[in-house]
Amino acid sequence: MTEGFPAAPPPAGRAPRRFSWVLAAFVVVALAGSVVAVTGLLKVFSYRSLTVTGGSMANTVVSGERVVFGLREGQEIHRGDLVVFDASAFGDGRRGTFLQRVIAVGGDEVECCDLERRIKVNRKSIDEPYVAGEQTPFYAKVPTGAVFLAGDRRDIADDSRWRVNEPGGGAVSLSAVHGVVSATGNLFWVRQIPATTAFTAAGFPGTTEPDSGPVTGRITAGAGAGLFLIGFAGLLGTVVRSAGRRRKAAAVPPAR
Repeated sequence: MTEGFPAAPPPAGRAPRRFSWVLAAFVVVALAGSVVAVTGLLKVFSYRSLTVTGGSMANTVVSGERVVFGLREGQEIHRGDLVVFDASAFGDGRRGTFLQRVIAVGGDEVECCDLERRIKVNRKSIDEPYVAGEQTPFYAKVPTGAVFLAGDRRDIADDSRWRVNEPGGGAVSLSAVHGVVSATGNLFWVRQIPATTAFTAAGFPGTTEPDSGPVTGRITAGAGAGLFLIGFAGLLGTVVRSAGRRRKAAAVPPAR
């Protein structure tokens, strides 16, 4: 030291920052929300959508509505399912994508009509409450690996029934099916289409529960986004308050 002058005080060091459990909790919430939201979005985007044109499926799906459809690996297609398929599978030069209902699967015999104008599958009459319009007489034996399709407006639908005398008997190969319709709606909102019990009531195997994937995917994505926003807002607020306290502490002159 210099003679006659007191020694200079040592420089003040920064006080060590304490671990904040609140900050850590908000970080965890934000990260968890991100994971949940991404999981939901992946589910949403695993499905596709299509705008329906024409009235062959009214009143189940009306013209102008969008349908949501998907096809999982190994998914079985049941009688009564609504399917989206490539129209070229009819083999008569038609192009485009159609939406119709499966009324018979490989190995079935399907015909119209019984005395009450209902279709018969393997000699069992099917009560189809969704059907409108006069039924047209036909008979077909569905080959293995194919499905037989009809519109719900049986009087105007251009479907398998009109091709029973053509090669393939009007059936559509499963390879031409793009997916099973589970809902109507768009990216943000969907309405499930109830699974029909027409065929299970007649003793055929099938699903009586609609595919909830499009709905749960959107709910999961929305819940995840909400968690992320809560975590991010809490994280930002905690950081801002902590910075404000440090600035106030730095502004107080040290006691002499």
